[in-house]
Amino acid sequence: MGKMVTMHQPNYLPWLGLFSKIAHADSLIIYDNAQYTTNSVINRNKVRTQNGWCYLTIPVNRKYYLDRIMDVPLPENRSWQEDHWKTISQNYAKTPYLKDYREFFQSVYQEDFGFLWKLNETLLLFLMECFSINVEVLRASELGIDPEVTKTDAIIAYMKKAGASAYLSGPSGRNYLEIERFAQNDIELKIFNFEHPVYQQRYSGFIPNMSTIDLLFNMGPQTSEALVKTSGTVGDFAKIDADRVLL
Repeated sequence: MGKMVTMHQPNYLPWLGLFSKIAHADSLIIYDNAQYTTNSVINRNKVRTQNGWCYLTIPVNRKYYLDRIMDVPLPENRSWQEDHWKTISQNYAKTPYLKDYREFFQSVYQEDFGFLWKLNETLLLFLMECFSINVEVLRASELGIDPEVTKTDAIIAYMKKAGASAYLSGPSGRNYLEIERFAQNDIELKIFNFEHPVYQQRYSGFIPNMSTIDLLFNMGPQTSEALVKTSGTVGDFAKIDADRVLL
């Protein structure tokens, strides 16, 4: 097949499905110049609590809606960092592996990153390392693509810059990708089908779609790595099952 590339916005404390998709590719393009959308996984994600789950939300000013993610600053009031770390440390205090990662995460929630992308990328790359995901990582903003190029044409342009012979999309790509354009540009279009694994969580009853720190703190690096790398499959885009959960 050659080189398979996937592409995704830099999300905050991403969920397991994103890491599984990255693990099935040869290269990741961090889509840092995509548009920022409010109250999405770009600035919030879920963690388990005694009462079920809660969002950890970075209170980004709404005036940055539809700005490039790379231009979105973090709030000047940094009290949210203390709140997020308190929520994480309290709810995962009795998990087997929080102690192994406490120093890193505590330092993250004390650092002034300035911009949302920088925080999100720091967390993403650290978690990729925890799961032994060794792929090439590129930033979209550094690939020199004309900002006037959009949608499918933009993705194809990024794939060409990255030297891709195949693009690995999530199932939601069927809603907006012009499928025929990939074949016209000699790029295979592949789909990633994710199947969420069940694992032991701190509190009773399994709840899926948490931030991947939930998996890491509960199960540790070896089990987490195995689940990340075996929880999905790559298939032909034309055979996508429309009932699957969208990535």
